[in-house]
Amino acid sequence: MTSNTSSVSFTVSNKGNPLLILNDFVYRVKKETVLKKYWICGINGCNAYIHTNIQNAFLKSSGEHNHLSDPEALEIKLFRDKLKQRAVHETTAISKIYEEEVVKSQFSIQVLANLLLAREIQPGLTHARRLLTPVLPLSSLFDIPDSYQITLKYETFLFSDSLLDRRKRMLLFGSATQLEILFDSSTILMDGTFSTTPPFFDQVFTIHALKYETSNRTLLCLSKSLLYFLCFPCIFGVLPDLKRTTYQHLFKILKGLAVSMNRTFKPARVMSDYEASIITAVVNEVINSFLSWSRTIYRRIQSLGLITSYSQDSDIRICCRKLMPLALLPIDQIETSFYNLRTKSSAAVKQELHQLFLYFNHQWITNVPMKMWSVHGYQHRTNNNCEGFHNRLNQRILKAHPNIWTFIKCIQNEENRFRHLLLQMNAGAQARKKTAATSFIQKRIDTLNERYKNGEIDVDQLLDGFSLTIAKQKK
Repeated sequence: MTSNTSSVSFTVSNKGNPLLILNDFVYRVKKETVLKKYWICGINGCNAYIHTNIQNAFLKSSGEHNHLSDPEALEIKLFRDKLKQRAVHETTAISKIYEEEVVKSQFSIQVLANLLLAREIQPGLTHARRLLTPVLPLSSLFDIPDSYQITLKYETFLFSDSLLDRRKRMLLFGSATQLEILFDSSTILMDGTFSTTPPFFDQVFTIHALKYETSNRTLLCLSKSLLYFLCFPCIFGVLPDLKRTTYQHLFKILKGLAVSMNRTFKPARVMSDYEASIITAVVNEVINSFLSWSRTIYRRIQSLGLITSYSQDSDIRICCRKLMPLALLPIDQIETSFYNLRTKSSAAVKQELHQLFLYFNHQWITNVPMKMWSVHGYQHRTNNNCEGFHNRLNQRILKAHPNIWTFIKCIQNEENRFRHLLLQMNAGAQARKKTAATSFIQKRIDTLNERYKNGEIDVDQLLDGFSLTIAKQKK
């Protein structure tokens, strides 16, 4: 019997026993010694043998098959093995796994004719998936199996499991490498999302860190360079509510953990959407917070029912657009510029935007220190990276409010992706550049700041320029 040893491969039976495949024939283990394994053809009555060493390296074959090979049946078996492997390790819908694997396999007509339909194969795969999935919790008080507390590389992943109050539980996930990057970063971003939150919890809260900031291009011959960066997800939190005390507890845990790792958790900048409880917690436990400014103002415009006026009245639109870039001004010019904008507006604009002006003055001039929302001189001003990550999470999970086991599997995969991305960066891969549109806006902002610094324009002209720039789209 002649054999091409390069075609030797291995799989397992439905009962998990090892199988050897050679030239479209399938063999099972007949006997095993200290040095060798003896494989016999899987068809009863056939005496064709394969010998391998204990590491499964091919040694020789003997005997002839008394039957023909069945390559189509073998393809179908390997196809079903792939489906089962993905079904038990992924949260993707089984019907989608089936469709993807059919497309990738490029089967012949003969194989397709004998392939089970998705609805016929789904019950068995669903059963296999359920055998490896713990019982779904009936409350927030449940045990987490060891396999859900570690990464796919078998390292600690669940680093904090806290009971804040009766039936209020907070879970924090992150690998040692993710925590190191977080504690070493001077700029972190944070945001919450709700659609991917498992039952008995209120929010998925993630914290990201900027790394590999490099200046590789000078803008318009200015001394300030355009920064390129990579935003790494570092913390995956499952929170019971959106209260200040919960955020404070989270930050205290991170500060204590940093100390135990001979590091400190004291970033220079914290980027977040406006939420009073987050701001208070950050101020008390971390440091200055910089808010995702324009989005916060726009949401207030929406909540006050001003969208129609904003769209149809150019005076209203111009005034609102001048409110949005106030955060770009030098901090000592913000308050004066706001009052000038308010007093110089027409009577009709003052009346229409009365509530917006009151809100702005109360919230951003009186209550929240301007140093917390001023972004003058900074080139990374929003936490869009967090929101983009949450969109990715939604796409991976595919349904709202997944069970806790589906959610943890998903973030285990995200940690594995983080590990791969970090390895590429450490090997010299470049971080993603800012988009052309972002670079275009940054150039305009830098130019306006330089003109103001040189005395070529005053602060009113600077604000006018910013209001036109942030609303302008590059063609």
